[in-house]
Amino acid sequence: MQPGVTDVQVGGAIFSDMHYRYHYHTDFPCALTLIATVTSRPTAARIVLDAGKKSMSGDAAMPLPIGLPAVRSLRLSAEHATIELEAPSEQPRIGDRVEFIVGYSDTTVHLHEEIVGIRRGSVEGVWPIAARGRLK
Repeated sequence: MQPGVTDVQVGGAIFSDMHYRYHYHTDFPCALTLIATVTSRPTAARIVLDAGKKSMSGDAAMPLPIGLPAVRSLRLSAEHATIELEAPSEQPRIGDRVEFIVGYSDTTVHLHEEIVGIRRGSVEGVWPIAARGRLK
């Protein structure tokens, strides 16, 4: 116990996310990511993916796509993410997967039934979200 400490928000501490990086200047490695699939490339600078607000939160901070050329903007609709690149690029292609560091782990975790734990490319565990849908 720590005198005066009455609340500990351990979700952000174990997962880290863009909210904690932007607003609290933490530099912990992010441990919660989400993988989305490219469903459309309407232009050479626009990427549409199959994950939006129903799968990753952007309320406290926007998710960060990993491994893409320079991103101009990211927009989330209900079921899609739309990325505008700074310059035209052939990558990624339709069907490719893009990994995102989640914007805010607290309001992303509750959107899912389970978390898949991966280490060095192998699934180590699948953890159910026990409180999912339990807002009674």
